[in-house]
Amino acid sequence: MLTKLFDIEYTVFKEVLEIKTIREKRKERNWSQTYLAQVSGVPQPTISQIENGTRQYPTFENMKKIAEALDLRLEDIFLPSHKDMN
Repeated sequence: MLTKLFDIEYTVFKEVLEIKTIREKRKERNWSQTYLAQVSGVPQPTISQIENGTRQYPTFENMKKIAEALDLRLEDIFLPSHKDMN
């Protein structure tokens, strides 16, 4: 059951991850990747890989930490068009 949940979770990340949202929100705050790393607890190289799209399967925990640091809901990152549906 747990393995299936992780498979589903990673499939969702792969299909709907919107890395542009993270970069845009970080830059709106004039934060460097290093500062976001300090605030979120996610290593700077991981943030760089997420923003550049080279990290195919970011962990849910890291994405949650980044979202919280940027005052975003997870839906804002994973389903950016969701904002337009409300």
